[in-house]
Amino acid sequence: MTQNQLSASIRSKKGKSANQKLRQAGNIPAVLYGPRGNILLEMGEESTRHLLEKMSGMHELVPINVTDSASGESWTAQVMLREIQKHPYQHQITHIDFWELPEAKPQIVRIPIHVIGESPGVKGGGVLQMVVREMPVSCLPADIPSFVEVDSSSLELGDSIRIQDVKLPENVTVGTDENFAVISIVGRAKEEEELIVDAAEAVEGEEAGSEDSVKDEKTEEE
Repeated sequence: MTQNQLSASIRSKKGKSANQKLRQAGNIPAVLYGPRGNILLEMGEESTRHLLEKMSGMHELVPINVTDSASGESWTAQVMLREIQKHPYQHQITHIDFWELPEAKPQIVRIPIHVIGESPGVKGGGVLQMVVREMPVSCLPADIPSFVEVDSSSLELGDSIRIQDVKLPENVTVGTDENFAVISIVGRAKEEEELIVDAAEAVEGEEAGSEDSVKDEKTEEE
């Protein structure tokens, strides 16, 4: 198996008993869905797990080399992870579903958002809020980005960036008609916080002055 390439063999046996024997031998059952139909596969658990741990997420395309031992033929496909099942307490994979995407058909996938830049609003005392951590994009499988950058360097307190305003890589478009916010700057500005603190201190000072006045009156009476 070359670097960053999965390896699998077509399996003919299926069912709970056959899958248990696979796992006992250090392998795992898998299924490849797509234009070739639903293909039953078996894969080495440890080597597969190590490679998947290097991936950035479920959206990433990865090549898989499939061998058909019956015919002696093999072929390679670009696939995405559809589902991973893991052992409840052991660090092991128990089953994987893959999805082979048609090369010439645009797909809608959810891509992680990476925020860059230093917001003036955050410098002024606000907090950067990630409204969503992923956004849907539409593109051909070969153009699927690893992540989408959202620049916060122009955001003041109360500002936000909406999904339709996000700059996307070439050949990639927004995968929804909605225009919801992806990040925003929330909270009070430092000036507002200082005013609140000053007001609180003034009130405390007035209360303290009133207490001293009462004490002085009692002393005079005595």
